[in-house]
Amino acid sequence: MASGPESGKSRNRLIVIGKVAKAFGIRGEIRITPYTESFESFERSAVLVLDESTYNVRALRIHQKSVLATLEGVDTREKAEKLVGAFVKTGEQNLPPKDEDEYYWFELIGMQVLTVDGLFLGDITRITPTGANDVLHVVGPYGEVLLPMVEGIVVAVDLPNNEMTVDPLEGLIPDA
Repeated sequence: MASGPESGKSRNRLIVIGKVAKAFGIRGEIRITPYTESFESFERSAVLVLDESTYNVRALRIHQKSVLATLEGVDTREKAEKLVGAFVKTGEQNLPPKDEDEYYWFELIGMQVLTVDGLFLGDITRITPTGANDVLHVVGPYGEVLLPMVEGIVVAVDLPNNEMTVDPLEGLIPDA
């Protein structure tokens, strides 16, 4: 599952795929911490949006689990340093294709979560990767409920209606 903190419905929307960590070298290259499982979204992007400014990508390379990017108009270390902390976005069309039972995090953030019995648990506010599986943070009337995103717990994901149906193990929902 790829990640990203934004939500919306249009294929032209911008999706956060990383954050500028620091300037790299003296020629304006930037080091980006990716928020994606693969580097494919970066490789497919001829243009990146950093906060609200659009940049053409001149060069891109992978370096120690980071992305090093050279952007048009950013040709000195000083210009690169001004971009540190900026969120890096690309158009949704640049994201890699997903399998039938895969979801991008931005599709799930904000989704309403209900149990198979119709009990409203709240909205997904964030997702934490654990290595074995992702953990959904659902905030609602029962406080924060942590649900592993695994088959058997997540029963159905209805993207058009922005709803997820879950069958949580006993004890996962406090006071329910």
